[in-house]
Amino acid sequence: MTEAWLLLDERDLRVVAGNPNGRMDLNLPRPKSVETIPDPKAELTEKLALASGLSGRRLAKFRQRFPEHRRQLLDRINPAGPICDVPSWNSFNEDLLAGLQQAAG
Repeated sequence: MTEAWLLLDERDLRVVAGNPNGRMDLNLPRPKSVETIPDPKAELTEKLALASGLSGRRLAKFRQRFPEHRRQLLDRINPAGPICDVPSWNSFNEDLLAGLQQAAG
């Protein structure tokens, strides 16, 4: 599910892809439907490749860096951004807060 969460911020995708001023339409999913994507990892890989604007050998090398790109996107998640409209994100936060409160207890 983590990769699905990373499909929500177009600006971050473009920055991490190394093409912050790109104009190609990424056709990103809406927050409320992002959890219905059958293979979010493949979708994220494709959106990053598209956002990069690369082709050929450069694109092949770019695709090999997917784990690093995913890490960068995770670091950039805005917890108050569009991800707030994703039910699994809200559940994750509720569970995390409950666990922290129990540990502090």
